[in-house]
Formats: sequence, structure tokens, C-alpha cells
Amino acid sequence: NPFKGSLDPAKLRDCIARHGAEKIPFVRMEASTNLIGGQPFSIANMREIRGICDEFGIMLVLDASLIGENAYFIKMREDEFKDSSCADILKTMCGLADLVYFSARKVSSSRGGGICTNDHSIAKKMEHLVPLFEGFLTYGGISVREIEAMAVGLYETTDLTVISQSPSFIEYFIGQMVDMGIPCVTPAGGLGAHIDAGRFLPHIPQEDYPAGALAAAFFIASGVRGMERGTLSSVRDENGNDILADVELLRLAFPRRVFTLSQVKYVADRMKWLYDNRDLIGGLEFVEEPPVLRFFMGKLRAKSDWPEKLAAKYRQDFGESL
Repeated sequence: NPFKGSLDPAKLRDCIARHGAEKIPFVRMEASTNLIGGQPFSIANMREIRGICDEFGIMLVLDASLIGENAYFIKMREDEFKDSSCADILKTMCGLADLVYFSARKVSSSRGGGICTNDHSIAKKMEHLVPLFEGFLTYGGISVREIEAMAVGLYETTDLTVISQSPSFIEYFIGQMVDMGIPCVTPAGGLGAHIDAGRFLPHIPQEDYPAGALAAAFFIASGVRGMERGTLSSVRDENGNDILADVELLRLAFPRRVFTLSQVKYVADRMKWLYDNRDLIGGLEFVEEPPVLRFFMGKLRAKSDWPEKLAAKYRQDFGESL
């Protein structure tokens, strides 16, 4: 499916029917969808969701943090837009939303972020909140220099050469994983390559955080830092039990203009070694678990001496060199 990030219109209608439109403040679409492997949605899907929102009077919100990559996939995969410019695709996407927000670190390679709307009534609702939580209304606490850097980055986001670089590297890496038989999310998405930790480590139960364990193991084997996207990134229920994620993924992010092809090949080589030695990897458990956003600030430890055994096998095969 080239657009795994698309929202299911039937499920949205069912949600509205069950809860009532008056209890749904907004519908949110994410370009591209981080938690399922950086997968994009199509403009055809966004138009359909826009129609449902209009039908029930619900605001449509767009997370545009990876909108450049989503626009690239639309140009490559959606026939209607194969001859469209990146700028036109971006304007079409944003024009379908009532409110657009973004992390500038992702969309424009700068600091800060932004909230954009053409709806005066929405802007008025936010006026008193921006100074309270961010900074003055017109700049949100961001320096003028950063706003200028953000503007340059946003212009670059309309350049096909710029926005194709990261997806091209990710596609190459995912192709390497598929050729080696290493389980991963396909087709290749945006932001990063996503290794399927659930299939990589089927012997580790979800309560022992296999995606987090894979991230730790891969750091030992390569010095490369990945990001857990699974149960560790979830929360607990009212009884203290983990709410198990639908998928357990290790995200290997590929920022624009950062890595060389030789570095990508190095990562693929070490992932193959780790896959061949995956039975050495064990689970994790919390030693410090914050009540909110535990995957940012929490601390975990191995449930056995598996890291020492993995490091010993590494030294046996590679010596002391990365």
C-alpha cells in the first residue's frame, strides 16, 4: 500500500457515530505518520476526510512536521500530481486543513516551530495561550535569526532535490534490509527506516520492550542510536499494566543532508550482523519510569546479562574496532 498513512473514512464515520461530533474537537492527520513507519497519506484521502469534517462541522488539523517527504511521495505515487511542483502539492495539502502546525527541526532544519491558520476565529482562540506558554504572539519566543533560518528551510522544502534526499537514502536502506531478509516496514517511508522488532525478536514478549531492546542492542553492535517506537512509547492502563502497541519498531532516522552512502552501508552491515546474532538479545525493565513521556526520560536495565554476552560476541567477531 503506497499510502499507509491514509485515514480510514469508514472508521472515522464510525467514531463520529459512536461518540458524537460535538465531543470531537478536531481530526488530525500527520504528514508523514511517524508511529507506523513514516508512511504518507494521499491528497485524495485528505480531500475525503475534509469532506467528512465539513459534513459534521469538525476542524481538520494537519501535523506538517514531515510534509516535505509526504509531498515527495504524493508526487511519486499519486498520478494526479506526478507533474505538479512541490510547492503546489504543499499548498494543496495545507489548503485542505483548518490549522497547520509543525516542528521546524523536521520540516525546515531549524529550531522552534509554527502554528498556521487562515481562520481568524481559530487564531483568536489561541491568542491568549501563545504568550502564556510560548512567547509573544508574533514570534512565540523564537529569535529573529531562527525565524529567518526557518524561512530558508521552508523554501528548501519546495525543492525536489532537497526533499527527495532523505526518502532516497531510506529506500536504499530498506532495499538492503529486504535483500538480507531482515524484517522491516515496507514500502520505504519518510523520516527513517523502521525495523520490525516484533519479527526481529519474536522470543521477547512485548512487556519486555523488544523495540527498546533492539535499540540498545544495535547501539552496542554499531554505535548507532535508534529510537524505540512501540510499547515503551505507549502508556499504562489504570491498573498499571502496559498498553501493548500494535507494532514494535526500531526507527533509524535519516535527516536531510547529514549522512553519506558509506555510512548507510555501514549501518546495513551491522544490522545484518545483529540479525545473525539476534538470539543473544533479551528484554528490558524500567528502573525509573516517569508518569508522562516515559520514553524520553525513563531509565531501563537489561533483565539478564545479555548485553555482556552480545558485546563478547562482537569482540570475538570484530575485535575492539567499530
